[in-house]
Amino acid sequence: MFRFLCLALLGWLSITAASAQDEAYRPFYSPDTLQRHELAVAQRSALRAEMPVPKAGSSEYRAHYGRVVQEASADVYNAIRYAALLDPVVEPYVHQVFARILRANPQLTAGTRLVLTRNPEPNARAVGRSTVLLNLGLLPRLENESQLAYVLCHELAHGASHHLETGLHDRLTAIHSKELRREFRRIVNSEYNISSQLKALALGFSLSSSYHHRRFERQADSLGYVLLARTSYEAPQAYRTLQLLDVIDQPENPAPLPLAAQFSCTQFPRAFGAAAAPASIFTVQAAAKTVLETSDTLKSHPDCGKRMRFVQGLSQGRVAEGPQPPSPPDFDRIRRLSRLELVQSWFDYDCYDHALFEALQLLPQQPQSGYLRAMVQLSLFELRQHLQAHTFSEVVSNVSERQAANFNELLRTLHELRTDDFRELSTCFARAAPPVEAPAAADEFALAGRYAAAALAAPPTDPAVLALRDDYRRRYPRGRFAALLPVPPAPRATGRR
Repeated sequence: MFRFLCLALLGWLSITAASAQDEAYRPFYSPDTLQRHELAVAQRSALRAEMPVPKAGSSEYRAHYGRVVQEASADVYNAIRYAALLDPVVEPYVHQVFARILRANPQLTAGTRLVLTRNPEPNARAVGRSTVLLNLGLLPRLENESQLAYVLCHELAHGASHHLETGLHDRLTAIHSKELRREFRRIVNSEYNISSQLKALALGFSLSSSYHHRRFERQADSLGYVLLARTSYEAPQAYRTLQLLDVIDQPENPAPLPLAAQFSCTQFPRAFGAAAAPASIFTVQAAAKTVLETSDTLKSHPDCGKRMRFVQGLSQGRVAEGPQPPSPPDFDRIRRLSRLELVQSWFDYDCYDHALFEALQLLPQQPQSGYLRAMVQLSLFELRQHLQAHTFSEVVSNVSERQAANFNELLRTLHELRTDDFRELSTCFARAAPPVEAPAAADEFALAGRYAAAALAAPPTDPAVLALRDDYRRRYPRGRFAALLPVPPAPRATGRR
């Protein structure tokens, strides 16, 4: 009994320590971009080296091939140079998983580099044999490390199977084939139904290309499963990974946001959740899907149901199905920190509606998080700045049936706000905050959040606002928010010389 109590106490202490670490965690930032630039240049060069322009083929084919490779390498450079996350916690963790896979599969191409990007979309992709790009947005949607390992094995399988080179060759060969050109000239020179014939030709080409993509995905599923089975990770989790990918476009948390609890108070009472006017110019009607779009015919990726059945056959029925047990502490912490990094990613990409939404979703679980509370105030501040500058539509999405209902509810609220409303929202939000210790003077986010709240409540020339702005600039001259704190123009000199 005593031993059990000791183990329980140690477990509780570890959880408490992890929670304290999460409270103190701040998204990674470094004004020094040299490391990202060097990594981006290296991966761009690696892709160009592994995909030289072939000597065979027509001059049009070779020129087209070279242009595509240049565009793909430029895309790799930009994805790494402007979005690579080189933090000291999350990136080393995913690299550790990647390294275990490579050690268990020495036949894989040496020198393949995994790059974790701050892209909030839940996705991953292989670019040739040299680079695997893993989006930060995928990590919170996975349940355990084995599922992350299968995603990486799947992308490594694409590289090992030369799918980028093969797909490019097949597509360009079809585009520059004599048969396609002959058929195109015949249609153009015909007298009737030119448009419908061109549409049928394009549809046939799309169906053919999609078939090759689906073939590649099946090969990557198969080889990815073999690569995973050679590791110490749980191979049955491959099936569960595909289950999660099948619903990846659905919201992780569909619960309504607690807007009234956060933004309504005695001084500024406000009602939320009212039905939107049906004639609103901000409501975008989702286009009706055709039979081809809802079937598996034109999808570049096969239907996940088909892929699951295929993996089930590979595993001889040994699959993990349905929600899995709680994540191990290490992976669970990576998921939590990734969510904080995602809030910052949305904000840094000027998607202040998404940043506000993600912060409000996390606040009920972390009500004392100084970081989340600062990001709410900073998002409100930026939204008001853009409303005043008549650029609100550039940073706030339109309401759409394609989006989650709780996100649409926030968008309706934002689109109805006037400039003065942001002061009231900020005031009520600050009053709803639970009592916490005074923020540390060296906390950049807390100081920027206090400036945002003060700037929402008072004119930009108010002494208290200017004092907070100057304090931030003095402490963090190259800080993350330095460019967002405006400097009022100096008064023009008057009088005679």
